[in-house]
Amino acid sequence: MTTEKQSPRIPGWFKILILVTASPLFAWPLLMSRATDVFTDSGMDNTLPWTFVMLLPLYVVLSTWISYRVYATRKEVAWILQGLQILVYLAMFILVL
Repeated sequence: MTTEKQSPRIPGWFKILILVTASPLFAWPLLMSRATDVFTDSGMDNTLPWTFVMLLPLYVVLSTWISYRVYATRKEVAWILQGLQILVYLAMFILVL
């Protein structure tokens, strides 16, 4: 007889939380247009903030995926990643306004 190792299930409410925290990514084009206006109007070198704004989709996708994958084994890491994602959204909001 073979026994299959079943992975622990991820609760539905955590899946919804992941989708909710990843949903502001759809506002990224608006963020880019606002960032373009802000960064071109200032006369300073803004390559570092521009890089942060450009890498936001990559960060959100990776953070969401890792949070989903590690929830079953390390719930604390998944919660920390979700909290950091919210803090990154707040930082981007402050950066472009």
